[in-house]
Amino acid sequence: MPSVHPLAAAFAAVLIPAALLLTASAPGGPEPSPDLTPAEVVGIQLEALQHNDDPYPDAGIETAFRFASPANQVATGPLDRFAGMVKGPVYGDLLGFARADVGRIAVEGDRAAQRVTLTHDDGRRAVYVFVLSRQDGGLYDDCWMTDGVTRRPLPDTRTTRI
Repeated sequence: MPSVHPLAAAFAAVLIPAALLLTASAPGGPEPSPDLTPAEVVGIQLEALQHNDDPYPDAGIETAFRFASPANQVATGPLDRFAGMVKGPVYGDLLGFARADVGRIAVEGDRAAQRVTLTHDDGRRAVYVFVLSRQDGGLYDDCWMTDGVTRRPLPDTRTTRI
């Protein structure tokens, strides 16, 4: 039986997991993981959508779709259909915003919701609520994923004058 040099075994123990890690995170960007909190999942999607065309066109939309729950993907997919929806009038303000004001996340058991207010360079604002759930079973077991995003009306900040 051939013997393996101890250094070769040590390098293999380090290099193989590192190669698997690189493969899992490249080239499509972040992936759902049980290690991510609901707030981190929302943050990853916001960052991706803010810089949608980096490193290639619609990379951010692709990342957002990757973090959509399986049920959400069935309802909004495939990716091309999802991209058209995100670029439409209801969700278009999710793309290319200048600033995100993220509200406190509400977590109750395996469900979570987070309100975000997005501001664009031209002063345009939009409010969205991300609704997430922790997946039970399957490929994404124990991963937080987005079940839906709803647009909300802007709060009325006008004052009444007498």
